[in-house]
Amino acid sequence: MARSSLARRLGAASLLTTLVLTSASCGGDTDTKASDDSAGVDTSGSTDEVSGDLEELSVEEFYPAVMAAMEKAESMAFSVTTSGGASATEMTGVLEYGDDGIAMEAASTGAQAMEMVMLDKVLYISGGGLPLPEGKKWFKVDMTDPNSIFGQLGKASDPSTLFKAMQTPKEFELLGTEEVDGVETNHYNVVMDTAAYTEAMEMPAEMAAYLPEEIGIEMWVDADDQPRKFHQELEVPSMTGGKPTTSTTEGTYYDFGTDVDVSAPPAAEVADDIPGLS
Repeated sequence: MARSSLARRLGAASLLTTLVLTSASCGGDTDTKASDDSAGVDTSGSTDEVSGDLEELSVEEFYPAVMAAMEKAESMAFSVTTSGGASATEMTGVLEYGDDGIAMEAASTGAQAMEMVMLDKVLYISGGGLPLPEGKKWFKVDMTDPNSIFGQLGKASDPSTLFKAMQTPKEFELLGTEEVDGVETNHYNVVMDTAAYTEAMEMPAEMAAYLPEEIGIEMWVDADDQPRKFHQELEVPSMTGGKPTTSTTEGTYYDFGTDVDVSAPPAAEVADDIPGLS
């Protein structure tokens, strides 16, 4: 694939880049919360209380323990803020694990303001500067299509994909304990090889050329092995040959067990294809 073609497609997909690099986990000011009626959140059945004692996870325990905790919770809310360059954005949403994969609803503000709905292995995107046909509000992406860059990037929005990438890190260290929104957590630093990271994240192999050799991420995990917060700084090369920018993303998971109600957009508002972008 020509470099110019790749840059054009990645530029059009910039609204999803934050999710690729952070797996749509969470972010921003840890005091920021989605409102109870935003992004389909009903917090009446949720809790942020923990039942266990805080214990250190080994590198071998980290991935299976955190994944088991998220699957046990079944659902959660997240908030993600990315700053640096033109990609500054704030996103809030909810997700739920089910037999057919993840159901997710999220909305963001900023230069790439957008809405996302994920249901039955289909990703719907609205906004973000997409050149949608007249009368259409949403772009439909088949996440099982291996030839779709949007499908590949959409798959990375599953938090389990990020934790899979952490399964065999180059470095893994407990930095100490800290409170996150009143919950005691262990603060870990995880460093991953970029080639292994992009493979685990099912990202296009060409994207590795636009990333540093190593990717680090800090994770805060509570006594029930639930992820509560993450922080990542990443030097992002310019797609146009200019100076690179440093992107900072930080976020939180909260309202574990919240009720989630996700519906697909009306079929009449959905475009199945955008030439050159799918």
